[in-house]
Amino acid sequence: MKAQFHLPLVTYPDASSFSLLQNAVAVSLHQKADLTASIPLVRIEPVQPRLPSFLDVEKMRADAEHVSRDNGAVLGQTLRDYAKQAEIEVEIQPFDARQPFVAQALAELSRAYDLSILEASEIMRPLIESVLFESGRPLLLFPTDNFCGRIDAVAVAWDGGATVARALTGARFLLEQASRVVLISVTDDKQIDERRRDHLAAALRKAGLAVDVTAVQANGEPSAGVIQAAALERKADLLVAGAFGHSRLREFVLGGVTRSLLTRLEMPALFCH
Repeated sequence: MKAQFHLPLVTYPDASSFSLLQNAVAVSLHQKADLTASIPLVRIEPVQPRLPSFLDVEKMRADAEHVSRDNGAVLGQTLRDYAKQAEIEVEIQPFDARQPFVAQALAELSRAYDLSILEASEIMRPLIESVLFESGRPLLLFPTDNFCGRIDAVAVAWDGGATVARALTGARFLLEQASRVVLISVTDDKQIDERRRDHLAAALRKAGLAVDVTAVQANGEPSAGVIQAAALERKADLLVAGAFGHSRLREFVLGGVTRSLLTRLEMPALFCH
């Protein structure tokens, strides 16, 4: 079965970056996947000011919608150009979306695809969290700089939890194209069941992958940075991680590996909630 990848884009108030388009095309090419881009044409509801105002609210609304349409047109054409250069097919689907429900609409559209592709930037934060929590599908997240490479070695931030198990299931299409997996555990962050980790390693080897097992210590440093450093040191092209092992409120208040990865991403990562 051919993988179906989804590229949710934003057009207002800022537009998605061209590096995101390049990464989406590159990973679709290497994974032999179809790529569909959803481009929202933002509609802003008319507002009747309660008090007289010197602001031309109607003109501001029309200008905002015009910006969204222009950004959408540029993104669509640029994506077509990148896809043509890479000799892959891309489907572009513009759709009307009311502000402030754009992120929700894109998350709902993401449910039809094997995974969605986004970029870890501040303007993308509402969309990232919406797709991560509401789509029910994996999220492939790129750093803001270009990646555009083949995914051959996959690192897994393994802590024995159910969230990383779901993330591994979500990464199946990517793992099928890989040759090597590195299981990375932070041993002073939480207790690690080495027997279960070894059991997973044996299952992955049986599936045809070369597997390394690595234990690292955070020593008071943020676990997200330690995991990424270990993955990069071992030449991994992708990090697979579970998302939000605790409640959303606890992660927001106390921080956590997932939130740290979303804010300080140094390599492509796949998350699944």
